[in-house]
Amino acid sequence: MDEGYNTRNDFQFISIQSPADAKDRDKRRQARSHAAKKGRQQQLQYASPRDAGGTLGQTLIPWSIFAPVSAYGPFETLIGDSPKLRALLSHDAARQAAEPIFSVADPVVFQDFASVFRTDLDDPALLNAVKLTFAFAVTGGNIDQECLEYQNQAMGAIRERMDSLESALSLPTLGAILLLADLNSSVMTGSSRIVDHTTFVELQWKRDPFASTYFVLAPGFQRISHLFDEDFIEVLKDIHALQCVQDLPRYSCQNPIEMLRVDNQQASIGSRLVDLPKLSATMEACYLAAYLSACMLCCKVWRHSVMPSHVSLKLLRKLQESNDDIFWDENPDLLIWISYLGGSFSPRGVIHLEYNIILKTNHNSRFKGLYQSLEDLLEILHRYIWSEKAYRTQLEEYWKEIQLELVKHRVGMPGLSRFRGTDDHVATPMMKEYYSQRSQVPGTLIITEAGIISPGAGGYPNAPGIWREDQVAAWKTITDEVHQNGCFIICQIFHVGRAAVPDIAEKEGIEIVSSSAIPHGEGAPVPRALTVEEIKQIVHDFATAAKNAIRAGFDSVELHAGNGYLLDSFIQDVSNTRTDEYGGSIQNRSRFVSEVMKAVGDAIGPQRIGIRLSPWSTFQGMRMKEPIPQFSDVINKAKELGLAYIHLIEPRVANSDDLDHLITESLDFAINLWGGPILLAGGYKPDNVQKTVDETYPGKDIMVMFGRYFVANPDLVFRIKNNLNLNQYDRSTFYAVKNPHGYLDYPFSSEFLANTKV
Repeated sequence: MDEGYNTRNDFQFISIQSPADAKDRDKRRQARSHAAKKGRQQQLQYASPRDAGGTLGQTLIPWSIFAPVSAYGPFETLIGDSPKLRALLSHDAARQAAEPIFSVADPVVFQDFASVFRTDLDDPALLNAVKLTFAFAVTGGNIDQECLEYQNQAMGAIRERMDSLESALSLPTLGAILLLADLNSSVMTGSSRIVDHTTFVELQWKRDPFASTYFVLAPGFQRISHLFDEDFIEVLKDIHALQCVQDLPRYSCQNPIEMLRVDNQQASIGSRLVDLPKLSATMEACYLAAYLSACMLCCKVWRHSVMPSHVSLKLLRKLQESNDDIFWDENPDLLIWISYLGGSFSPRGVIHLEYNIILKTNHNSRFKGLYQSLEDLLEILHRYIWSEKAYRTQLEEYWKEIQLELVKHRVGMPGLSRFRGTDDHVATPMMKEYYSQRSQVPGTLIITEAGIISPGAGGYPNAPGIWREDQVAAWKTITDEVHQNGCFIICQIFHVGRAAVPDIAEKEGIEIVSSSAIPHGEGAPVPRALTVEEIKQIVHDFATAAKNAIRAGFDSVELHAGNGYLLDSFIQDVSNTRTDEYGGSIQNRSRFVSEVMKAVGDAIGPQRIGIRLSPWSTFQGMRMKEPIPQFSDVINKAKELGLAYIHLIEPRVANSDDLDHLITESLDFAINLWGGPILLAGGYKPDNVQKTVDETYPGKDIMVMFGRYFVANPDLVFRIKNNLNLNQYDRSTFYAVKNPHGYLDYPFSSEFLANTKV
């Protein structure tokens, strides 16, 4: 029949008059394009009006309608008779795998497998493409022999079919090409490409002529455009346009039409980036950074696929390979953009830590003086590809993590209860001045006095809380002040537990509770043992308080699990005689604090959490007979959850009192268990800081915390550095409720004031 003749718009007949016509490139492409077009039309049939008052969008159908509940959940319908696929899907990581063609992880937004591909997994090309997706997730983004096997089998099957129009246009073949995301497979495994952004006419993307102002170079790239290939310049313009679309106030990639255009634009960008000549490791780093920035500007499933993690790994290797290139010395702001982009979207673990090393290494060399604050950094990032909506959250988390690692010295201030809040537990202007005084040396780490997590968690007079909005707002004025001074501030949070002051508890309607009905000392009230339901609620309260602390501007949160407060009372057997799942064994006594660490980690990220422990302290009726096994279990659990640091109290003190102690009592067991930053507090003096850091614990990341001396010396860091005499503290003023004396009136050294004036 004549070319172009249509029957009911379902078929397009193409004239084949000789064997040579069957191999004609244009005819083959026309056939593939028509097949893709029909597939798109069928898919878009699902994007119809829901009702007269609704919007155009996808019909949302719960998974439970299609798949029975099983050990594999919604994946049961994908497994078929494939034992290998069944084995792969036993991994939790594989269940979270997602690709831009279908989603088994988020069916509310994206269609399921069957509705996209209209076929089963009995086709070898499609089956192996699916296996590759999940195998890659299981390996955590690493290409192993199994991944290569699936990739080779899928690609081999596709290659065989490309010579036959009938098999090339079959749904399983097209599905395998799309799912394998030939482009992504090329990026991940280095395989040769079968299709590119020009293969299917119907899927090709072209610039919108009505949005020409979007297709320009970002200012940072304009300045160095002479250094780049013209093809790369055009790609950068397209990414900038994608950023402009993403940042439109009402833009939301939620319906199939929007997803189709944005994903086609990203696919075109990625395809052209992959095809650029690999002239040097430096240029490849630029290409990969552009690729990553485009991925993170796309629809949700692209951002949550395995690709960003893998691209960030390849980018890291190119940065390391090109580290000595003078190009970076001449363009440090571009390196800042690339390094923070890669680090912000890198998977936690070794890759993440290696990005941290790159940034710390350059901090005092290439990057010196270029930025001091997050606002300074953002001013640099905005010169390049930067979307507040798509990038800001991850960047802020990464920034705080890096800044904690860039603390400029090993002297810190621990949490110190001072009772200078209001009667209804709000931080005061007096407290703002107190923390401002002690943050005058930039780069100092300050931990606040413990914040009460809920109305029933208190029992201390005028201790600040962190459960109400007015409390959050008051703390925000303090964190802003400390950050303005160039320092870091962590919010310590706690539940007072059985240590509550009886008169205060009665006045505020607080019932004194603990792990068991055991008072903390002679004459102290007998607390009521918490029920399991109450314990679960307190876990939730800790998580809520932590989120409030982050909203208040704190860099991190410290869980106070020492000194006999509620968390500590569950850990130790002198206060915990429960016989349920929260007592009776080492593991059970660790359960409550472990659940709190997990819940807070889920709420704000484990990299923002520290925990304070006092294994040997006798304060408030504590000190179990054999603390090492118990606290080793708690520390191991903190390590497994990925907490940022541990804060340990030396056995020579009980709260603010110095004690004599047996030589066998040592924190060495905990310090040797923990592989990350460690804060040490209790009885330290300026003359033994250097010895502790350099001689006692060489090779360990130690910070020494000063309590009493920081109270009496707001410029303590400066005094220690310059070997100056210290003000002596007045113990009688430590807990003087709402009194500025002994709180705000300790003087700065004359040397510090002269240095500040200069």
